[in-house]
Amino acid sequence: MIEARRRAYLEALGFDVWLTRSAGSEPGWLTVGPGSGSTLLVCTEAADSTTDLAEDLARAIGGEPVWGWLDGSSEAGGQVLGDVISGRLITRVVLFGAETARRLLQGKSPEFVGSAAIAVVPGLQELAVSGSARQSLWQQARKWQQTAGGDSR
Repeated sequence: MIEARRRAYLEALGFDVWLTRSAGSEPGWLTVGPGSGSTLLVCTEAADSTTDLAEDLARAIGGEPVWGWLDGSSEAGGQVLGDVISGRLITRVVLFGAETARRLLQGKSPEFVGSAAIAVVPGLQELAVSGSARQSLWQQARKWQQTAGGDSR
């Protein structure tokens, strides 16, 4: 029997269900929007992915990136980052903000998760107000676009 179903049966019968978890073992969940690109852009909230800055970033990166945002649980349709990467054939993940990275990567800072290169960049709110942060990100996005598209400029 599937563990979730087993727990549901026990709870329905009135039994308290206790789960053992070590500190920091809870995976970070994210919700992924529509799209089929090989780049996943992850922000804190769904609304962040619809700002003018977010649209500019998506165009600068190229290749029709897919947007994702943090989600509190699997009940709302959230997925673990590794599952999204393997299920959608993602080769690059851009995490906007240190908190987003901390939650999804569980405090680790790997260069790769599965087949995807991981880049942690300033959050969208910081990018909206910091010209130097934007300039640095545009330069990095240009490199990504060149490697993805074979552009030799």
